[in-house]
Amino acid sequence: MYPERFAKRHGPLRPVVERVLRGFLTCGLVEHGFARLWCGTCRTSVLCPFSCRGRSFCPSCEKKKQLLWAEWLQKEVLAPVPHRHVVLTMPRLLRGIFRKRRELLLDLAQCAAEAVAEYMKRQVGAEARPGIVVSIATAGDLLQWHPHGHLLVTDGAFSDDGAFRPLETWDADAVMKLFRERLLARLIERHAISEDLARRLLAWRHPGFSAHVADAIPFEDKKAIEDVACYIVRNPLSLKKLIIRRARVNRVRLIWRARFAIPGLDGQKAVLYRSRMNPSLGRNFEAMDPLEWLARLADHIPDAGKHRTHFYAHYAHRVGGGQPSEELGHQKHEEEQPKKRRCSPSWARLIAKVFQADPLVGKRCRGPLKVVAYITDTVAIRRIPDHLGLSPPEKPPPEVREVVRVPVDDEGRQIRVNPA
Repeated sequence: MYPERFAKRHGPLRPVVERVLRGFLTCGLVEHGFARLWCGTCRTSVLCPFSCRGRSFCPSCEKKKQLLWAEWLQKEVLAPVPHRHVVLTMPRLLRGIFRKRRELLLDLAQCAAEAVAEYMKRQVGAEARPGIVVSIATAGDLLQWHPHGHLLVTDGAFSDDGAFRPLETWDADAVMKLFRERLLARLIERHAISEDLARRLLAWRHPGFSAHVADAIPFEDKKAIEDVACYIVRNPLSLKKLIIRRARVNRVRLIWRARFAIPGLDGQKAVLYRSRMNPSLGRNFEAMDPLEWLARLADHIPDAGKHRTHFYAHYAHRVGGGQPSEELGHQKHEEEQPKKRRCSPSWARLIAKVFQADPLVGKRCRGPLKVVAYITDTVAIRRIPDHLGLSPPEKPPPEVREVVRVPVDDEGRQIRVNPA
């Protein structure tokens, strides 16, 4: 069904999509494996099912990665200086190119970083090196294909001696023009567009490119920093926006107390994805059948081995190997210092951070739970829940009803029989 219906618009079905979707069907289900926890105090056994760890699809798994990455970024990478959130977008005419040639998404990140770095050099100095974190997002508010860049940038730049020079003001229009210039030149170099199309795009009265520069965030406000870091790597799917219902024959009631007809979905199950009002569509929702909804979500699953976040300029050095100590200057360390490690991705700590509940603490006695086994064998997966009484009860067979036959005439009408 996919090649006939969706391949022309969404491209061929990629192997990573099928792998992520099949993994999502087993996420959080005891029937597909679990870790067995044991409390020695109250002698209670708890089963914790495995997660799928799907990228940019499973809301639960993606939320855990999002919080862990934001915590690591704030503690280990970001310098103790103010930062700004910058968003760079492109016109709709160019967006389909990045769907057909996904390798260009890396060029999008590089052009965004180069534009901001060039702007810093013009404002602060030629030797200025800002800290830049780029996250490539491909989803719009209504899950449409909308590649754009989210940047977390230092509100200033670092000189060669390590001193930080703050930037007084930002000119979003100048950043946009630098981004447009570099992206069009890169697309021409990659033979993705022609020079004639680039000249026509530069001649537009409304460029189609945009740059948004948010207010500065002081480094002391660590919660705000982590919130922005979570936002730039958020999952494309938001369960708060999702509504699944059966479409009515003529109309469907939606938010804003408006009524709209859904063509092609009369009497079928519809997926309604709502957001803020979209000026180009003239509505604040998108109605799709379930298969179209899955095809749209599959667009935003990154290819295997491809990163969504990238570090440039000053932060590329910090992530790669850390900076030398200020006391020693450029001299070599007498003793090799331990490298900074990313925050331990303990599943228990992630669950506690997401759901505000520690899975390694018993509910009855509040004692510690210990992992005693990881169960992956099919036979054991079925027997252990049965032994602990945790298997869902089987549905009873339907009741057998007695069939009473009554005499009818040639036209199918019941013949009344007088009792003897």
